[in-house]
Amino acid sequence: MLFSSTNTLQKSAHAYRDISEQFVIDASFLWLLRSISVKQPHYYLTDLADLEKRIDANLDGLMCNFELAWEICLEELRFDQAGEAFTATIIAFRSRDVNKIKVVIDHAFVNDDTFKGVASAMAWLPKPLIREWLERFLFSKDLNHKQLAIAFCSITRKNPGECLKEFLQREDCLSHIGLLKRVVRLIGELKLYAFGNALLPLAEHEDIDVKFWANWSIVMLGEHKYAANLQAYLLSDSPFSSIAQQVIFKVLPIDKARLLISDFATQPERLREVIQASGLIGDPHTVPWIIDKMNNFDTAKVAGEAFTLITGIDLDRYELSIEPPEDIAAVPNDEHANSNVDLDEDENLPFPNVSKINHTWLHYRARYKAGSRYIMGIEVNQNNPATVAKLTSMLKQAGQRQRASIALTLALLDPQSSFVNVKARSLV
Repeated sequence: MLFSSTNTLQKSAHAYRDISEQFVIDASFLWLLRSISVKQPHYYLTDLADLEKRIDANLDGLMCNFELAWEICLEELRFDQAGEAFTATIIAFRSRDVNKIKVVIDHAFVNDDTFKGVASAMAWLPKPLIREWLERFLFSKDLNHKQLAIAFCSITRKNPGECLKEFLQREDCLSHIGLLKRVVRLIGELKLYAFGNALLPLAEHEDIDVKFWANWSIVMLGEHKYAANLQAYLLSDSPFSSIAQQVIFKVLPIDKARLLISDFATQPERLREVIQASGLIGDPHTVPWIIDKMNNFDTAKVAGEAFTLITGIDLDRYELSIEPPEDIAAVPNDEHANSNVDLDEDENLPFPNVSKINHTWLHYRARYKAGSRYIMGIEVNQNNPATVAKLTSMLKQAGQRQRASIALTLALLDPQSSFVNVKARSLV
């Protein structure tokens, strides 16, 4: 019904319509490309900045004719995709037209993808343009508006203030699962210690999403014993398994982390998780074993990534990589019966040169202490200003996947360090 009127619109005879259509398509596609790139190991802040400039260039091209741009965006919204929702939201808010803004806000709740697109666009816009709307949404009677506002705060790491207390007390807010899980997640992301006690009963919530984010946030607030509540997600197909893995193996003492790994190390299908967990623990004691796993084609790349995460030795920069053998080149899974058509998770990782890496490790291993934790070559056993400074500096230099790990390490190590959103606009 939302777009029924659009179906009867006559396509404009505007001389530049084709150009505007291309601007909309390109802006939407580039946003989607960026949403993938922020999780890729070979993308750095400067790469994201280049993508963001291209997105802005296409969005600026639509500013010449708001009505034409909006007409095209409405047609694209019918696909219910994140990129199109992002572009339409930018146009709607820049037009300052309340009716257009209402359309995209309603469209945010079509599905998870459109929600991400709209929330991302709100965070993309200049603060003066969005500030008034954020206040409206936070204090709106519509709980969906509150959920969208909290998602904006999550992306931008903005503290919404005292309204959080109200959200955690009102029955209608507690019953709105979409809003509640966003609120409990935000408390951990912003490390809002004042709300720690309010999270405790939610750690046993009947909704699995709320329960996970409540336990995750409690850990982020320094109560590391609650990491035990996340262990059930490790061996499941839950969408939270990767997030749980990151947290658990960073907060558990090394001896307990090793015991946990041993529980599933005997399962061949879990070898990949074992290698990843070893990289997250960061104990140089495991490096020889990790290097050995580089001899296996199936685990070579992920083992190389774990080696770099511990030692900080970049395989490409130090010429420790080779071209992958042609017979194992990663390709998309395009089997008709298989709904998973994503690229291999290791697609953009370097293929390690095992011989050179062995020699490199023999040369540099004396610099690392077995039984200590390292990330990117930085020892992180103790919270001190020097360690925090090194991690903060590395956060600006590393690839996106490494930045995500560094940001989490910083937040867990130092009570005063914020949990940086490495997916946010680069602003380089």
